[in-house]
Amino acid sequence: MKPMPNLIPRFNLDYTFKDFCYGVKSAFASGEFDLSPLKSIFGEKTFLFTSYGRNSLYVILKALNLPKGSKVGVPLYSCTVVFDAIVKAGHIPCFVEIDDNYTVDPHDLKEKIEDLEVVVVIHTFGRPTDMDKIKKIAGDKPVIEDCAHSLLSEYKGMKTGTLGDASFFSLAKYISVGGGGMVIVNNDGLADRLQKEMDYLKKPSVLNNIKHSFIVYMRSLFYHRPWFGLFALPIGLSIEDKVDLMTKRSFEVASINKNDLSLMLKKIVVFKRKVEIQRKNSFFLINELKDTSLRLPYESKDTYCNYYLFPIRFDSMEERDSVSDYLRNRGVDTSKLYSGTPLKSEQHYGYKRDCPNTENIADTILVVPNHYTLGEREIVKIAEHVKGVVK
Repeated sequence: MKPMPNLIPRFNLDYTFKDFCYGVKSAFASGEFDLSPLKSIFGEKTFLFTSYGRNSLYVILKALNLPKGSKVGVPLYSCTVVFDAIVKAGHIPCFVEIDDNYTVDPHDLKEKIEDLEVVVVIHTFGRPTDMDKIKKIAGDKPVIEDCAHSLLSEYKGMKTGTLGDASFFSLAKYISVGGGGMVIVNNDGLADRLQKEMDYLKKPSVLNNIKHSFIVYMRSLFYHRPWFGLFALPIGLSIEDKVDLMTKRSFEVASINKNDLSLMLKKIVVFKRKVEIQRKNSFFLINELKDTSLRLPYESKDTYCNYYLFPIRFDSMEERDSVSDYLRNRGVDTSKLYSGTPLKSEQHYGYKRDCPNTENIADTILVVPNHYTLGEREIVKIAEHVKGVVK
């Protein structure tokens, strides 16, 4: 592709030089961290921290003491690192359909629940799963919430992450603190076992913390204009067919870096304001695109969506791909998020092609930018270019 210094990135990595400096300083911190900002949001819960979200899921599954080779229900529409965590914990992912709001389809789960030992629900794009239905179907079987996308989203007035037996967050996403996974324990019977698993985890050194902050800052820098369209995306496109970026089947399970935890506790105090900006951008896009043929995201009754990402859907893969190319050529990058997951799951994780709706969604979905860092002119530009090619 030709260099495009004004290309709007598909995602938002908001890790500034100020964040880098704060992270380096935090690497030398000693003593316990003040978790009161989390308690003010989620209540008096047990909070535990790992190096990544997938590590948090691994720790939760180990703490459940399931028989080896247990089947874990999980939506097929996901990043495959979720499946890697299940496999690394000694279990088998069993794939469940999603509905048109991108979360677990209760009807499909009901048909498969007898074979499952535990259910992982994913609040994809920040859209809360219908937890009442899921928990009723699951019965006595544990329900784990994957809240990687859903920080500050709500279901019936309760924050996602407080509704299942345990939950986990990926702190690299949305709040952009570089890395880290957070576990919230809602079932008190799991707390001691989870803490025991946490005690086994390797603790990063001060040097590793500093190196981590530098790498994250440089990645964030190159994900911003003008560097994203000049260097980062062209290089990424040139290697994507040579390097399998989706399947990370081997990973080290470790504790969180101090700099990630410290920065998260600082950022989360005011993060609701940024969520509101992103919601405003999303509502603008919905209003501007409502008369097109696109299938747009919607907010289910009794939910509050953080609009972490903004998905739109087309009638065919060909139309989706054509619009993606059109938008990129006009300065708006997009993502065909998880489009490769069904094939990867069939090749590596035992998927039996029994989730046709998910396969269709993966073939026809496109994520367009709605970041809280975008100004009004940029959001208008995105809407106008989409309307310019979609009828």
